[in-house]
Amino acid sequence: NHYLMDEFFIMRKYRRQGLGEQVAVRLFNKFDGIWEVGEIPENIEAQVFWRLIIGRYTDNRFQEVNADSDLWHGPVQTFRTP
Repeated sequence: NHYLMDEFFIMRKYRRQGLGEQVAVRLFNKFDGIWEVGEIPENIEAQVFWRLIIGRYTDNRFQEVNADSDLWHGPVQTFRTP
């Protein structure tokens, strides 16, 4: 199983309360397999968020590449659910 996530949004008033991490972890736990999470290059806040959340979830066992293809342009973190 291979999952691609390139859209994930938490309304500003609900941010920094742990809700985004809770939802992400539930998704990762529900769908076992390889995940690719991509961010828009200009969205630095999202990049920081995903590196932190995926790092915690995987004990920093993830890879990050800067994709430049027809499918995606920007940072992508790749990992396998434990």
